Amino acid sequence: MSLSEQEMRALREIEQSLFAEDPQFGSTVATETGMSSAPQTGRLTMRSFALIVLGIVMLLGGVALASWSTWTVLLSIAGFAVMLFGGVMALCTPASARSPQARRAPAQQRSQRGASMEESFRRRFEDRQ
Repeated sequence: MSLSEQEMRALREIEQSLFAEDPQFGSTVATETGMSSAPQTGRLTMRSFALIVLGIVMLLGGVALASWSTWTVLLSIAGFAVMLFGGVMALCTPASARSPQARRAPAQQRSQRGASMEESFRRRFEDRQ
């Protein structure tokens, strides 16, 4: 379960105060528990999503064709393996795999969109006066 921005901010403040008060204890706790050095993982990429969907299709196809031939059971097993690999791949992919420029682009677009909405709102009321 991920933390909200407010909870993450509070956690960072607690961590910073811990390092400020007792740097030796703070560094010991951070390395033992992996507080600040643990990379964020669990990003669902297009590749992992495609593998999961392909695995589900293979699994269901093998089950549907199981009455046709017993060899199609191997298709189900292979489908499960592909689906499992896609899920593990999604869990192990670092969350910071995107470039910093790609992370900034949506925020810039949102701020530009907000500014343009504000301008249109102002123009609407200026036109009425």
